[in-house]
Amino acid sequence: MEVRRRTTAGGGAARLDDSKSSSNGYTSLDEERKTKEQLGFRHWLLVVLYIGVIYGGVIYLHRRMPPVVDDPKFERFSETHARNLLKDLTKNGPRPSGSHNLENIAFNVLRHQLDLAAKNVSAIGVNRFELDVQRPTGCFDLKFLSSFTLCYEKITNLVVRLGPKGKPSDSALLLNCHFDTMPDTPGATDDAVSCTIMMEVLNVLAHTKESLQNDVIFLFNGAEENFLQGAHGFIEKHPWRHSIKAFINLEGTGSGGREILFQAGPGNSWLLQTYLEAAPHPFCSVLAQEVFQSGVIPSDTDFRIFRDYGRASGLDIAYTKNGWVYHTEFDEEWRIEPGAIQRAGENVLAVVKRILSSPYLRQAATFDEGNRWVFYDVVGLFSVYYSISIGQILNFGAVVATFVLIFFRFRTGVYGVADIFEALVHHLFALLAMIVTMFAIIALVINLDMVMCWYSLPEAIGGLYVLPMMITGAAFHSYFASTTKMRAAEMVHCDSVLFIFSCLLFTMTAARLASAFFIFNYVLFPLAKDPLIWLFGKFGMIKRVTPNVVFFAQLVCYFPLIVFAVYAITQCIDFFVPVMGRLGNAVNPEFVMGPLALGIAYTFVLFTCNLIYISRRMNYVLKVASAVFLLFFVAMATTSLGYPYKYSHENPRLRRVIILHATRTVHNFDGGVKLEDTGLFIQSLDYRGVADLPQHSFLSGSEAPSCNHTQDEYCQLPYYTAIHELFPPSHSRWIAVPSVPRIPYPIELKMIKRERVGERKLRFEFELRGGFDKMSLHITPLDNYELSEWSFTPMNLDTFGRRKTYFVFLTYGFERPEVRTFWIELEDKKSAKLPDPAKQPNLEIAVASHHAHGENQNSDTLLQLRELIKSRRKGPQQAIGWWKWGITVVGGTSEIVIHQY
Repeated sequence: MEVRRRTTAGGGAARLDDSKSSSNGYTSLDEERKTKEQLGFRHWLLVVLYIGVIYGGVIYLHRRMPPVVDDPKFERFSETHARNLLKDLTKNGPRPSGSHNLENIAFNVLRHQLDLAAKNVSAIGVNRFELDVQRPTGCFDLKFLSSFTLCYEKITNLVVRLGPKGKPSDSALLLNCHFDTMPDTPGATDDAVSCTIMMEVLNVLAHTKESLQNDVIFLFNGAEENFLQGAHGFIEKHPWRHSIKAFINLEGTGSGGREILFQAGPGNSWLLQTYLEAAPHPFCSVLAQEVFQSGVIPSDTDFRIFRDYGRASGLDIAYTKNGWVYHTEFDEEWRIEPGAIQRAGENVLAVVKRILSSPYLRQAATFDEGNRWVFYDVVGLFSVYYSISIGQILNFGAVVATFVLIFFRFRTGVYGVADIFEALVHHLFALLAMIVTMFAIIALVINLDMVMCWYSLPEAIGGLYVLPMMITGAAFHSYFASTTKMRAAEMVHCDSVLFIFSCLLFTMTAARLASAFFIFNYVLFPLAKDPLIWLFGKFGMIKRVTPNVVFFAQLVCYFPLIVFAVYAITQCIDFFVPVMGRLGNAVNPEFVMGPLALGIAYTFVLFTCNLIYISRRMNYVLKVASAVFLLFFVAMATTSLGYPYKYSHENPRLRRVIILHATRTVHNFDGGVKLEDTGLFIQSLDYRGVADLPQHSFLSGSEAPSCNHTQDEYCQLPYYTAIHELFPPSHSRWIAVPSVPRIPYPIELKMIKRERVGERKLRFEFELRGGFDKMSLHITPLDNYELSEWSFTPMNLDTFGRRKTYFVFLTYGFERPEVRTFWIELEDKKSAKLPDPAKQPNLEIAVASHHAHGENQNSDTLLQLRELIKSRRKGPQQAIGWWKWGITVVGGTSEIVIHQY
């Protein structure tokens, strides 16, 4: 091999007596010197330590919080005030829409705070304060996880409008949070903390002695967890909706940490620019925006409603840390670390003030304008943003610089086209080998029943997947390094990596992906290595380019690149690993984590493979790394290190399970009872599924439900909502139990009318009584009939999607309706002769009711099971497989009644 030698400034490097200079700028040294100067084990150990130090620094900066402020004068945002309110909101437990905890207790807590704010505004006398309690009713269609329809009645919204004295302005900013929760969770981060942040922002503005320039509307919505109903009720029904020109939505999918701006727009790019300029603690990424809007994450926010129904542009900001507690009993106030509320509050207050004083708020909206900004923060220290047009110039400029560099190498004879092609082949073979390694590990993990063994310890992904794939990639390059006759092999492989990323950068930029900035950084900083080495020679720091010079120049130039990569990897792992616990039964999460780890490993191999070509043989390094992997894998497979679920008071990382103690009644076409039984309807929300639940009569001993007797896609089971595609009936359990839950409002579905409409349509009218505040309808047309119209929403099957079973989610808030009426119209376009509707069924309707709060939520059986789980999950060492008791439950009592008409 040849030791790399670039020409230094001032006419070249000093020649050594025992070296021979070649025309391509490299010096051939004697074998002894080459061996001494080549990189060895200590260099690779330094690489690991270098990345480790950067990782530690990134984690420190990522978790750093501002000091907590206690300001009795309300001149600054105060976490102390906000946290006190948060404790008041969460101390009574879960607050589902329609519950006493929400409609009375939480409502009164917020109302009291708003009354105090109103008095302050009135006393100062420079601004106007309006308060409205809205209880809207409506229906809309939603495509999320599936296509279904939502109908709500008298849900509760608390709405405040603050603005300058006189009449309301025509331009207003909306701030939105929700104070309701899912069942069985106190909902501190999702989303009570956002409401306390909004309340403190309102208090600061209420104490100001200056007149606001525009109006700001605070929406404390009480039905977000009913699939965005509160936001829909406001933006469709409230008279103030017409003046809203922009909004900020505050959400939470974890517990504390730094809140991230993960969506902005559509259009109105000034809104994003305002955040980037005003927020004192920025945390944002256009990459997160593009990932979220791609639909790969099973979550949604009120942002969608304000965007789609209100045609307003906004900012979507959410807490994402510690997603294991999201929608569980552990989403508690004390888990939000000191400073997390302070930094979010300071950001929101600064952005609100800037937006209210912005002239752009009064201008006509540019709703249909595409995203114009590339934006991201650098480990929370500062934000970087520029227009996509500038980004295109930068990106294409980096691509051109790469190709110019490679062309210059060709012209000066450093290497040829064949060398670049050979290096690309090396990269391809290394990638293919790493892919094979990935699938081999996945197969091993599946066969050893280790699926999700990294769930309770995300760092294990590094040892389980990333490390062996890096070993494989490095081994292939080590082999190529020992066999290749390539000139300047280190330089060729370094430049070939630039070529690969430049091609990727060109493609992403041409597709107008703002997230191309990430690849731009992967090209920009490596391009700086040659100029840096030139400067070393210019200032006399080196006399010739040895492997050590290349090594340390690479460490220096790659520092920003490693920071960006580590920052992105930590955020990605921290977010996606908890999501796997609620991704459902359809996708094996190993096929998500494996490719993610492959991306990490291959990036590392690409950016270090050139060093292999100026290293001594890699056998010892590879053997040490392989031994580490084998020890780690054995530990994962044989010790508690590899348990998917672990309980601790501080960090519960548990399996999510839905358990409904339900009664089921199936009626014949003639109205008689065909089946009547009681059971526990159980769903596990991750891929390990219900078959992996611990052995107990309440949790196992039953086969998957048979759905051969019905065309209902939900298999006549009391699904809480339309999640059957992620959690299909075949992956659930119906376990018969003798005890019957108390159902205080039994379901009564009565057909009022059935008549033909025209030649091919059949119309049904129904009256529904009973049920609780969470109900669902499974509407399944039979034979050749298809759903044509219904009373819930205007039916557009091209947009809504044609299905076997149509799901309607019915809720109420402040007041329970005595009766619900609706009609359904079916159409048969296929049959030559229509069947007599009086002689055979044409429609099946299942009605399910869920008691997810209050005194009837838990039956004796369900309480017994809850206590059993709570006691057993604390002792994973008691027996083999005891870790399977690492469970957190969302539960309730339920009734489902099925009729055919």
